[in-house]
Amino acid sequence: MRKFLLATTSVAGLTLSASLGAQAATIISVPMVSGAVDQTVFGINDSNVIAGAFHDSAGVEHGFYGTLDGNYTTFDVAGDNTFGTEPRYISPDGSIVGFLAGSGFAIGEEFYRRPDGSVGFPHHAGNPMDGVLQGTNYFHVSMGDYYNDSGVRVGYYAKGAHKEQKFGLRIEGWLQESPRKVTDNGRTKAGYFIDKDGAEHGFVQRGGTAQVIDYPGAVLTVLEDINNSRQASGQWDDSSGNPHAFSLDTKTGTFTDIKIDDGSTFQQSWAINSSGLIPVSTSAGVSYIYCPHPASKCPGAGTEAKMPTFHVAAGTLLKYDRYGRTSKKLPPVASIKTHGMIQ
Repeated sequence: MRKFLLATTSVAGLTLSASLGAQAATIISVPMVSGAVDQTVFGINDSNVIAGAFHDSAGVEHGFYGTLDGNYTTFDVAGDNTFGTEPRYISPDGSIVGFLAGSGFAIGEEFYRRPDGSVGFPHHAGNPMDGVLQGTNYFHVSMGDYYNDSGVRVGYYAKGAHKEQKFGLRIEGWLQESPRKVTDNGRTKAGYFIDKDGAEHGFVQRGGTAQVIDYPGAVLTVLEDINNSRQASGQWDDSSGNPHAFSLDTKTGTFTDIKIDDGSTFQQSWAINSSGLIPVSTSAGVSYIYCPHPASKCPGAGTEAKMPTFHVAAGTLLKYDRYGRTSKKLPPVASIKTHGMIQ
């Protein structure tokens, strides 16, 4: 049975070789779109331009993008029997990818919006792709998933608005693979998968080797993005199904808990740019930007805070079997009542 090193550990492990610390950080509040009842910032590019979605008073979801001071442009994409626009990522040149909720789609119709506002729709076998499109890099290569002809949610690469090729996760027997980002050099991919037993794990795949990410104490783990420095953003769910935000330096095995003190019951982190800035949305219907530096080194006005960190040494409970299962027993995803935005 093949086993690989893994950039995480198990909850078994208060006996594990991990060091605890704190990360100096700044939390920046994101202004609301005018007329929004709630909003979620999903993407942030290297120019600190953000993109996301908001609901109006009628409950309709719309897209927006703009600067951290609230100078926004709102937009809607018209698809096939769709009734909402959810941008998931914004690229360096302002291209935006996401999906459109609508009749006949389990998740939504995937779209690619160019900087000039024109829109294209990836297709498979002549049909719109139903899933999540995310993570556009410098070369306009995105990663996403969709339901194939057998009803399995599988991963793929897109170039602009065109499906290019399928993704190949180096794990056997998975029930779902959902890649979320490929770095500019094409070598490193991140996302999540559901193993043969129904448990959900994050992954980082570099070359021909996959790393499986199980956040300590979590019932499931998801990675949402990875930058060129191989810093990843992600979410883990507790036993009540509430997601929590974290970042992970995959080169050192260092996790940072991202905690927002706004009275929310759950918090989700999304993209990560080259400076390590991460949008975080909460159950309060608002969003923030996590900046992993003191306020003087962050854009805009923010509140400084200390975020808990822990480092997991290489070789400490870091193995998984060929099906991606670690030493930690995770419950089937179908048995967990999850909260928050679609992963």
